[in-house]
Amino acid sequence: MNLLGIPAARDLIDPGAVASREAGSRFQLSVWVDDADAVCAELATHGIELLNGPMNREWGMRTASFTDPDGHIWEIAQKLPEADGS
Repeated sequence: MNLLGIPAARDLIDPGAVASREAGSRFQLSVWVDDADAVCAELATHGIELLNGPMNREWGMRTASFTDPDGHIWEIAQKLPEADGS
């Protein structure tokens, strides 16, 4: 699970909405995978539509998000190989 400040959460789950404190659950569940694109392709075969991604993030991750039938937001997260510094 990720604990995020509200501004970070807004950027991360866009176009999903960050709920107010009064609205209930305010969390995102992350699943670490080896290949985010392959997992997203598998999700699509089950009719799951992505909120965003897959996309490379500036902090070295490739992510995508979707909402489950109960409204919880899930993130698929893949660590990107570190750039060659030479």
